[in-house]
Amino acid sequence: MLRKFKHVETVTRDFSKSYKAAISEALPNARQIVDRFHILKNLTEDMAGYLKRKIKDNIKVPDLSTVPITEKEVFNTRERRKIETGLKKWETAREAQKLRESGKNNTEIAGMLQISRPTVIKYLSMTEPPIASRPCKLDPYVPRIKELLLDGYRYMEIFNQIKKEGYTGGISLYNSKMKGIRWEVSQKIRYLKRNDIKKLLYTPLEGIQDSQKRKDIEQYLSIQPELKQMLELVSDFKTLLRGSDESKLDKWIKKAEDMHVTELDSFLKLIRSDKEAVKNAIRYQYSNGPTEGHNNKIKVIKRQMYGRCKFDLLEAVKNFVSMGKNLF
Repeated sequence: MLRKFKHVETVTRDFSKSYKAAISEALPNARQIVDRFHILKNLTEDMAGYLKRKIKDNIKVPDLSTVPITEKEVFNTRERRKIETGLKKWETAREAQKLRESGKNNTEIAGMLQISRPTVIKYLSMTEPPIASRPCKLDPYVPRIKELLLDGYRYMEIFNQIKKEGYTGGISLYNSKMKGIRWEVSQKIRYLKRNDIKKLLYTPLEGIQDSQKRKDIEQYLSIQPELKQMLELVSDFKTLLRGSDESKLDKWIKKAEDMHVTELDSFLKLIRSDKEAVKNAIRYQYSNGPTEGHNNKIKVIKRQMYGRCKFDLLEAVKNFVSMGKNLF
């Protein structure tokens, strides 16, 4: 069939070896171009396989810069409430002291602030917020506990680990503090999904609208140098494909070879097997995108008709058409 079209000078196709051989035999002088859509499709599919192999579905993104704490940091809900109550008392005490400086007596201050006279006397003598800071045996180990939580250690595994490292307290103290510590850690951790990273195969990081997610991805990539380099290679290849300088392809291949990544090597093998046609995709702007679009629409219609193309449907259509003819 192809031999009938001797005037054809350019043919766009995918990476099919059969198409390549048939075109070469029937139209030996025709210029063959691997369509850019199929090139990128193969690249992104290989990279998606790499991401699936290297990354879990849920990725923890800890804010490591805020993990270290001081002994005075609040550890659980009860202690947080003590701090809040102490600060409220201090605020009232400061108001009482200002009223006393303005000439009010204790009875007047008690009436204005709606507190008792003994409380007024107590507040007037305050020089700092009434927040007691009692040292705890677990306090020095809280940073270590947070590190272990971030690393995925379980409840009792953490207890056994800090006991090995010198903790002399009991399990009751550990239990009373642990809920607050875990809550604090949860506030410092955000999660990414593998699909959030996968989107970078199609959209540059700057194109992500959610600023917090963009920041989380940047932070994750900062500790994943190989992944970051792989994504940069994909971006560079897209830029190369949109340009017109095919000589850059060899440099890109050499750079990709140095990564020694299985999925990337698979794509390079495909590129080498049809290198001239890939270079033609860079040199020329031909595309079989319209044909692929029509083909996709036909496939969608075909899928929508699954289970419907039965004799009952054909009979109903026939009766409907016959009814129309009788009406007119």
